[in-house]
Amino acid sequence: MVRRPLTQNSRIWIAKESRFRLEFDILILFIFSNMLEQSFCDILNNKFCNDLQEIAKSLCELHSLHYDARVEPPIRRWISYVARLVEPKERFAYFSKDFWTRVPKQYVSAVHLLADKFEYGENVNPYLSTSLLYNNFAKKKGGRTDLLWADWKIHHFHLTTSFSKYKKFFSERSDYLLFAYVGDDYVCFLDVKYHKSENVFSNPIFVKQLVESWPELAEVHAINGIHVENCWNAEEIKKLRKGGLTPLTSVKGRAYMMGLGVSTAGTAGDDVFLYDSLVDEIKYLSQDILIFLNRRNALLDPMTFSLKLKNDGLSLENSIDESFGKASLCHLEQVNRFFNQPWLLKKN
Repeated sequence: MVRRPLTQNSRIWIAKESRFRLEFDILILFIFSNMLEQSFCDILNNKFCNDLQEIAKSLCELHSLHYDARVEPPIRRWISYVARLVEPKERFAYFSKDFWTRVPKQYVSAVHLLADKFEYGENVNPYLSTSLLYNNFAKKKGGRTDLLWADWKIHHFHLTTSFSKYKKFFSERSDYLLFAYVGDDYVCFLDVKYHKSENVFSNPIFVKQLVESWPELAEVHAINGIHVENCWNAEEIKKLRKGGLTPLTSVKGRAYMMGLGVSTAGTAGDDVFLYDSLVDEIKYLSQDILIFLNRRNALLDPMTFSLKLKNDGLSLENSIDESFGKASLCHLEQVNRFFNQPWLLKKN
């Protein structure tokens, strides 16, 4: 049988078909490659999240934190705890206008003691509320966070010169409290109030004192373009917080927002933001590892990677390749804040 020669049209059709098949094969390979890469990142991301949960669990136990794992994962409890802590570092103490006229005489020495501890970089966390260890998601709505801190980023410290015989970590409790705004290298002593004063923790006077004593500092919390005629009083603020609402605080008609407030679940808005930021960093870490391996044309099982807590902090480990380590995590801000601070890795 004699084969008929291909016509020009036939040759063109065959060439187009071959090109189409090649492009289709390349597309399939591209899709399959992307699926493999995404699968690698997903597996790695889940592995790292599970590792951090276990590490957070061990740290919660180390610091004797109360929580119910059925409603609150260890990592969320750990973030909530660390976010409220004051890192021991040298801070210069400043005092609001007419501060000393509001300090009862019997508490002057205790105020000076706290000021000295701040300035010498000593640990002031034992003077905080015991809710630091006991507030958690399993409690009723009002007991899941420090509402004063969540709303205004203001801490309250017990004024005492002695430690409790019954509470291992905390100082003695006092009838009067110091209210202070803590910065990176400074602390602003705002006021001293009686612990059992009505609505003392929702009193907007603290924000007013901060604004009037340090206007440049308060400026970063000001919301431009919003003018508030009527101020919420302490009772109204308390009720709004209880409902999971965060009112703007007004000083001379200008609105201020110190923190991210309280969520409808009764938790600190900052805790939610910090947890989401941490989860995002773990995703970026998984992607960075994939890019690194692609550049080296290396193929490693994602299950050979792990995050481990060592004596000097968190480290990225691989059971096959030892080129990873603590340095691989240095660019992750939230990971380092919560898991690579030496002072956090010690028992209270």
